[in-house]
Amino acid sequence: MPRTLSSHYMITGKFAGHADFQEKLERTLSAESKVVQLRCKGMADSEYREMVRLAQIICRRFKAPLLLATTTALFAETEADGLHLSSHQLGDFSERPIAADKIFSVSCHTEVDLELADRLGADILLLSPVKPTASHPDLAGLGWDRFQKMIEKLEQPVYALGGMRPEDMQAARAAGAQGIAATAGYWSP
Repeated sequence: MPRTLSSHYMITGKFAGHADFQEKLERTLSAESKVVQLRCKGMADSEYREMVRLAQIICRRFKAPLLLATTTALFAETEADGLHLSSHQLGDFSERPIAADKIFSVSCHTEVDLELADRLGADILLLSPVKPTASHPDLAGLGWDRFQKMIEKLEQPVYALGGMRPEDMQAARAAGAQGIAATAGYWSP
């Protein structure tokens, strides 16, 4: 895992083809250092592989770690810096799913998720939703006080996720977060 991580964890959003993806990724990385999670829900594996190759080139140029939100099998085919799993995928594993020299990131929603991610050796945790979000209307926002209590004993860097915008950075840092994770505010339409 990199010695120092950015306070910005960007999750890629929608794009209209390779040129649009490249323009958005280059623009956001040129603004400031970020950890990049390539998330392309519903994309065919062959197309995802192409996006991984393009993202690797760009992220290397900007010295940004590239994490893939995909399966361990597809991740193993790449030279990406790390793997990101959702909380729903955690139960599929009894040990760390990737090599120790790769970054292992996990999205968590509960204390049980945080404990399981810790047992599996996660290097980075995303805890959400801090604020209510349209993408997860069934989950109430944790709020900053609950977020802080949930992460206070964790050794891994934790990013606040869920309704985050760049202007939430100060509150996130005050609550003990490494920073914020977001699509909105980093990856414009």
